Amino acid sequence: MNNSIFSKYCLLEIVLSFWGITGLKSQTVVFPRDFSPAEGLVTAQEKPFRDEVCLNGLWELQCIPVPSSWKSGSGIAPELSAPQPGKWEKVKIKIPSAINVNDWGRGSNVGAGTQNPYAPGSVYFPSYPEHWKHTRMGWLRKSFRIPEEWAQKRVLLHFEAVAGDCIVLVNGREVGHNLDSHLPFDMDISDYINRDAENELLVGVRHTKLFDKSHPVYKKMGATYPTGSNTDDLIGIWQDVYLLGVPEVRITDVFVQPWVDKNELVLEVAMTNLTSKNKKITLGGVVKEWINHAGKDVLTAPEISWSLGETALTIPSESITLRAGESQTVTIRHQVNDALKYWTPDTPDLYTLLLNVNDKRQTYDCKATRFGWRQFKIVGDEFQLNGKKIQCFGDIQHPFSAYICSRRFAYAWYQMIKDFGGNAVRPHAQPWPRVYYDLADEMGLMVLDETALFGSSIRLNFEEDLTWQRSHEHLERLILRDRNHPSVIGWSAGNETFAIALLNKPEKEVAAVWDEKLVDLTLSARKFDPTRDFITLDGDRDMDGRLPVWSKHFAHGLKLEDLPRNLDKPLVVGESGATYYGRPIQLYPFVGEKAFLSYEGRSEALAIDVYQNARQMALPYLSYYSPSEVCWFGLEHMNLGYHDFNRLPNLTDGIFAGKPYEEGKPGYQYERIPPYVTTFNPGLDPQLPLYKALPMFNALKVALKGEAWTPYNEVKHPLKPELPQPVYRAAYLVGTPQPELADFITKAGITLTDKSQKANLWIIDAETVTVEDLQKVQAILKKWQKKGGMLLALSSGNRLTEAFCDWLPEEVTLTDRRASALEVDKNTSWGSHFELPDLYFSEMDGDRYILKHGLTGNLIEKGEAIFSASRTDWNLFNNVAEHWKCAQVVLYKTLNKPEGVALVTYPLGNVNLVLSVIDYHLWTKETSTFWKNLFRVMAIDVDRTDLQHQSVKRKEHDLLMDGPTD
Repeated sequence: MNNSIFSKYCLLEIVLSFWGITGLKSQTVVFPRDFSPAEGLVTAQEKPFRDEVCLNGLWELQCIPVPSSWKSGSGIAPELSAPQPGKWEKVKIKIPSAINVNDWGRGSNVGAGTQNPYAPGSVYFPSYPEHWKHTRMGWLRKSFRIPEEWAQKRVLLHFEAVAGDCIVLVNGREVGHNLDSHLPFDMDISDYINRDAENELLVGVRHTKLFDKSHPVYKKMGATYPTGSNTDDLIGIWQDVYLLGVPEVRITDVFVQPWVDKNELVLEVAMTNLTSKNKKITLGGVVKEWINHAGKDVLTAPEISWSLGETALTIPSESITLRAGESQTVTIRHQVNDALKYWTPDTPDLYTLLLNVNDKRQTYDCKATRFGWRQFKIVGDEFQLNGKKIQCFGDIQHPFSAYICSRRFAYAWYQMIKDFGGNAVRPHAQPWPRVYYDLADEMGLMVLDETALFGSSIRLNFEEDLTWQRSHEHLERLILRDRNHPSVIGWSAGNETFAIALLNKPEKEVAAVWDEKLVDLTLSARKFDPTRDFITLDGDRDMDGRLPVWSKHFAHGLKLEDLPRNLDKPLVVGESGATYYGRPIQLYPFVGEKAFLSYEGRSEALAIDVYQNARQMALPYLSYYSPSEVCWFGLEHMNLGYHDFNRLPNLTDGIFAGKPYEEGKPGYQYERIPPYVTTFNPGLDPQLPLYKALPMFNALKVALKGEAWTPYNEVKHPLKPELPQPVYRAAYLVGTPQPELADFITKAGITLTDKSQKANLWIIDAETVTVEDLQKVQAILKKWQKKGGMLLALSSGNRLTEAFCDWLPEEVTLTDRRASALEVDKNTSWGSHFELPDLYFSEMDGDRYILKHGLTGNLIEKGEAIFSASRTDWNLFNNVAEHWKCAQVVLYKTLNKPEGVALVTYPLGNVNLVLSVIDYHLWTKETSTFWKNLFRVMAIDVDRTDLQHQSVKRKEHDLLMDGPTD
């Protein structure tokens, strides 16, 4: 082992030991490159007029407790007390990183013996103390110096995003405040800094949910701010931080408007003069080709490498007078005349506009703005790119965990979309890190840009004026951040905002007011961006004709009747399918029992559904179509850095950083990427591909190529064999069984008799039976050899007595295998009467594990196993949050599990011995139906009256668990 590898290995040992993990395995996977390739905000062309210092690195943290007297839901957050000397955490936080980053994904309890042993872990920084996860308020501190060469520059503090309410102090003086968890902001700190000494930067943060205001009538409401999805519980500086040195006379914003249909490039340039003198300046520049030098393989393609090429267009200079302290916006129009190549998904050609601010003596500023020559328009019911009809086929994803902050994962997602034939993406439910829009420009994906107004959360408080004020500010800031991206086709002001009224159930007049405000919010996008016609509330139709795009989210099945006809505007289906909510019984019509059998079978059902929707709805009628999360449900979750399937993953598994931590470096420097947090492997684990396609992905790919897939022919439940005539009309209970067993037999409708000689069915309590009891059984066996009989040994799966095991003709033991559903051998006479829906208990009330332990041994091998543990545990999927469910099912499938036979028959001459370890304690509608059917199939006479009289509870519809609804 060379010294560098040894030092990395030792560093990893130290980090894991700090977290309480010892005995690092030799198979640990170390990634030797940057987890998240990134670059700064200032380009080489802008220097020396502009400069930057990245403040990423080790910051001090002080967690502040929420006062016990504070009452939630008031809309007034607790006061953030000042940091105290000597109270700073011993461990420093690695910015960018939310303070509670290890709880992003809610999966930090991993491994055997924990509450959620199959949940994917979310520990990206093992060095962070456990209590940081619970932080709701705190201070972050960093010292910095101003470079000497910035003496004549204004100094800006730039945050890409801070989660929560944020107050900024420089050298003890308050500079500014921000409450928007997803978008960047600048603060001019020129008047607060020491130019020739150390400066102290303090950032105070309070969790956004501390600002919730409950409503007395609409109990689900609370959030007075755009929440986002899966980022709404973050707190802290979760994206990059910079000091920017900028000239006093400078360009503050450039909006490049490519009006292709007018052959005109329109530049809106905002400028400012912060000197004490009037300035007569000229503004002009050039447009140069932006050339991408990134590699083509999975490791180098996400790594940033580019240069500027030849001048494609010269922007003639214009003379401007800027008075002292004045800001103004200048509009420049220039004919293009075929000098620029079109940006399209197939040819994502990019350019950089370099604008210079000069006077006769000097150049004050140079500002670089990347853009593309293209125009998106709505013409009637068509969506057009550069004057030609185009259809968008894309994908969405929730930001399920911290891996989304990596350019490598963004690249992997986009490459997958390209691979299935897609050309679009909706970074879903909130503004995503800037890299997603940069990469879309470079790779050729059309982006529907969405705010954090996530209606599906049902939390937004539409009764508060502050909510609407913050939402307007949020949309404006999103547009100002992203409007120069050629990939952005339009603006989605929110996602499924209809759900707020649907599930809060206001009066119609109240809902109408909310709708009016939503329309006003959405259409306000035109004020900041007149170049894009595509403006929508994704999933909210067109708000009674008031929006230029009709958009709806569809459940599973082909529902062409729900598409409006003769509507002179583009039609959008932004999500479709049963991906996140579909139960096996809902997917049965597509593939039958496969929907119950395995995760792959479930995906086959999703595949048929997505295929018919793509072919029969999207291609003929839609301008934009996206299934619901191809990247999450159309691919298999990745076992990154975990390959020992004889145990559950733990904190020694995953992909670990192989590069030393660097101060002042843009991008995330994770310590670890856990297994199963994502479906992508962007080269991190050499044993795994980029992704593993499931049938859903393949079907969509085939559909968009116009090729054939399995046709949809509805699967009907088959007719079952005729039940045998009862042979066993009364049963005798051997010995002294547990009261629970006697109660079960009664509820199942079996007639008991105390006359053992008259019964040809003897029931044995396999958990209590004694040697003496079994001597009686042995005696009856001899008498039955001519006329036949049945011995039914029942255990709830907890134990088998030693006497019983010794008495059995072959060895049998209990295994550590439990199941919430069973599989059946249909080649057996009894098994032929059952279908997997009959053996599915994963949705019943209470304890769903019908099998607590399985059976193994020679008795099983020589006997006939009728029922066994299901290979899939749907209890890990149903009613489970999206960031867990898929990974849990895939992990469960992958683990090497012990044998799990649940019911076996074994011939003892002319007597049938039946041994069951199915938990008879569970008595629900589902289990009572199963047991009565089983006993009838076994030719046991049972009372057909269902003795269960349970009331069926009406479950309130949960949009995130149960799918779309009208």
